[in-house]
Amino acid sequence: MKKTLLFVLCIVHCAFCINLNAETLEEKVARLESKLASLEAKTEATDSVIIAEVIEPKKKMQPISVKFDARFDWQSSFTHNADAKPSYASNFNGRYLMFVLDGNISPKFSYSLRYRMIHPSHTHDFDTVNSLVGSWRGVFNATDWANLTYRPTKNWEITAGKMLVFYGSYEFDYNPLDVYMWSGWGGRVGCFQFGVLGKYITNDGRNNILFQINNSPFADPLSLGAMYSYSVQWNGKFGVFNALYSDNLIEYQPGRFINYISLGNQFNFGPVKFELDYMNRYGGRGTHFLKDFSLIGKLNYNCMNRLNIFVKGGLDYNMAQEEGETDAIDMLIRPGERNVYYGAGLEFFPIKDSKNVRIHAFWQSGSNNLDGQSWNNHNVGIGFKWRLVAFERK
Repeated sequence: MKKTLLFVLCIVHCAFCINLNAETLEEKVARLESKLASLEAKTEATDSVIIAEVIEPKKKMQPISVKFDARFDWQSSFTHNADAKPSYASNFNGRYLMFVLDGNISPKFSYSLRYRMIHPSHTHDFDTVNSLVGSWRGVFNATDWANLTYRPTKNWEITAGKMLVFYGSYEFDYNPLDVYMWSGWGGRVGCFQFGVLGKYITNDGRNNILFQINNSPFADPLSLGAMYSYSVQWNGKFGVFNALYSDNLIEYQPGRFINYISLGNQFNFGPVKFELDYMNRYGGRGTHFLKDFSLIGKLNYNCMNRLNIFVKGGLDYNMAQEEGETDAIDMLIRPGERNVYYGAGLEFFPIKDSKNVRIHAFWQSGSNNLDGQSWNNHNVGIGFKWRLVAFERK
């Protein structure tokens, strides 16, 4: 009897355990089904978001930069020659005040503007029609550049508007705020003109080739008579050695051209940078090919990115025509002119890891020989430059 009862109890216990396990399995299946349904719902929601973003993408704010650059100097100059009384002058002067605007309209369109708020030709006189045109000429003379660039591919750019004419040489590559002594040619040429530019960039970014057509710097902006300049420039960057080479045809009179060949060379050895620029000017018609040129050299030492010490010198030389030639081909360095200059300076940046404030000092001396007279000049100056970043979105 006891054995029978024990057997019955064992059967009941087994049945109970089987039933319990069955219920647990059903619960597990239910939970898995619930999780699967939840995952399907999330997937559908994610797909909906992706589809919505493809159909109506989020608007991305385009980059823009608004800056003000200014330079203030005290400068003293002393000039003399053998036949005239020496002259001395000194003053405090605001050298430059620039408004700079750069930005993108879309991924393929960008714009750039630099406006000089201090410029000798920036005048406003609206009394007559001619002065109205002249006033707008003054406004655009004070505008270094205002242009629009279209980049259809990563290798090509097309720019139209007012821009820098790419004559080549590294002296031309500097912001005017950072130049303390110009070559005779560089300080006289009109380097900002209206035109169009095509630019090819190699895949590695080391080489740029530019093709440019602009108004001639010798053209009268108020005249409809067409005079143009044509430029090709190669810009190569190879680390230790960089190059700015260009070939230019400049129309200085209707149908008459002068050729500028510029060879700008830059050598980088750690904190030491040396630049050597050579420009040859040739006008044909019996002139000599290698007797009208400018040679510029600059050596710069950078100390811990806080202090720059530099020396610079150059020569402008034109013996391609006889001195006093009335039909001069080179309109900037006159026949018979020889201009020699040399100097040194330093720049100090008081804010660590920032170029927004700079204190500078410089000295320059030289002589100019023209029309049978020799003038000697000496300049010293001290001042500062600052940059105000009014707004920037990257």
